[in-house]
Amino acid sequence: MKLYLYHTDTVLAPFGDHVSEAQVLLERLADTQARACRRAGVELERVARPVDARERPCLLAPDYVYFSEKALADFLATARKQRSRGAALALGRCRSVEAPLPLQDLRLEDWPEQGEGGRAVYDLWLVPDGELPERAQDVRAALLERCPPLEVPMREIVVPTRMPVLDEKEQVFHFAITSTVCCHISHWTHLLWLGQLAFGIAWMERVRSHKVWTALTLLGSLARERSVNKYRVLAGMNSVGPGADMHPTAYLEASILGKDVKVGAGVCIRNSLIGDGVIIADHAVVLNSVIGHGCYLTENFFVASSLCYPGSTLGNIKMQMAVVGREVYLYGWCALMDAKFTGDIKVMHQGKQAGTGRQFLASCVGHRAVLGAKVLIQPGREIPNDLLLVSNPEDVIAEVPREVPAGVPMVRYKGGLIPAAQLKAERAKPGA
Repeated sequence: MKLYLYHTDTVLAPFGDHVSEAQVLLERLADTQARACRRAGVELERVARPVDARERPCLLAPDYVYFSEKALADFLATARKQRSRGAALALGRCRSVEAPLPLQDLRLEDWPEQGEGGRAVYDLWLVPDGELPERAQDVRAALLERCPPLEVPMREIVVPTRMPVLDEKEQVFHFAITSTVCCHISHWTHLLWLGQLAFGIAWMERVRSHKVWTALTLLGSLARERSVNKYRVLAGMNSVGPGADMHPTAYLEASILGKDVKVGAGVCIRNSLIGDGVIIADHAVVLNSVIGHGCYLTENFFVASSLCYPGSTLGNIKMQMAVVGREVYLYGWCALMDAKFTGDIKVMHQGKQAGTGRQFLASCVGHRAVLGAKVLIQPGREIPNDLLLVSNPEDVIAEVPREVPAGVPMVRYKGGLIPAAQLKAERAKPGA
């Protein structure tokens, strides 16, 4: 059977890349689609228009749909088991469906705003027969009757994680671990949220393709400890590529590292995917993140729940809930703010502001951007490609007087120093 992926004009800001070039896990979206088809025994063909899909029956999807290997394989298996002639892939409501849901354009059935129940219906169809429209925007309506929703069975593990309290309500983030994932990618936040599901997807795909290795790894971990200690078991759920150079004091847990990775002293890596040739300097911490090929993380850098394209240098102190483009340079003391005290963080989507339903979300930095010291970015912002952003020179002390009064508090003002008691008067002067 063939899966036809038809072209759409979906472009992700601020990168300006077509969605097929978007980084999902450690690959381009186009590569993940091809690999999922290959593992499911499906022939992939890309076409310009839906009408160009000639074979029947066939699978059909727009080029913006991410589907994991297991989601595609189980969709086909469920359709065969239930002898479905036509179907649309659906997933029941759960944390891994809800996590990347904001800003997605998809159909929700029996989905109350609060509570449980319902299912999400994705643009991945098993088409039994009949004609297809020329225009991409007409496909859903054309297949509504021919391809009813088919809910794919799935399992997930949910790990509640306490977040900082921003108001009276306790904040808990629910990390979902599953390999049955589907998503309509139309915004950089979808890359971020898929990245937070990355280890579950990547680990289970590795398990299915290396079953003997997985069994020996876990059994070896249990045998060494002679008890079920979850942290020791997680520490055994690692895959390290050839040529890796890891300092003996580094700690690795539930992570996948590519080839030729260099890890310094005191580094901690948990629940993350690390690309080929990445350098992680001493005492850096990587939590629940995806770090693209060839990136460099400097000493003491802390990154959590973020996604980074290849070739970037991350030299700021801390980064959470952010997306960083290709060949970006973040200097020390550059800060991507990631929290809002009241209401949800809004982002630009399709030319207007849209809510994300999140109080914790940083920004997206475009390709080749450089952010200098003391640059502060409010949550939810898009930094354009190639932007060179530096701090205001007046915020940096350029002149230090030879003589300053002893014991008098001094403050920075217009690149120099003045007594703190004089600041109010200076600001009151005309033109100050």
